Amino acid sequence: MITKANSCSPEETYRVGEKIGSALKGREIILLSGELGAGKTLLTKGIAAAIGIDPGEIVSPTFTIMNCFEGKYFLYHIDLYRLGENLKRMTDGLPEIDDNIDEGVIVIEWAQYLPGLYFQLKNSVKVDIKVIEENTREISVQPGRAFY
Repeated sequence: MITKANSCSPEETYRVGEKIGSALKGREIILLSGELGAGKTLLTKGIAAAIGIDPGEIVSPTFTIMNCFEGKYFLYHIDLYRLGENLKRMTDGLPEIDDNIDEGVIVIEWAQYLPGLYFQLKNSVKVDIKVIEENTREISVQPGRAFY
């Protein structure tokens, strides 16, 4: 099942994140893809708000790679921008996150840099944000196999 939403403002992108966050039950991996400035961090703020985390605390972890927040679930916010294309070539040494994420939620920005196997994880949700115009986004949400 693929769901598409159009966003014509940052507030609408945030609300899409809230809708995604309100459907989470823990142990999900949200794989966010989109170009620079598409709204990946803004969508993450909406997810965070829905699980009881102050969205004001959410900033892109571009330089720290990962930030962790506690709410209804732990939120592990990962940004792969700096690791970039090198990740696509890696097949060994990547963490096994499918069954080892406790009850938390992982949000990965720049997921397009991950090897394809990550998009097959059973509790993954693939979110692509496509910039149509300056304030217009097309957001497609596709749950991974065996997702609830």
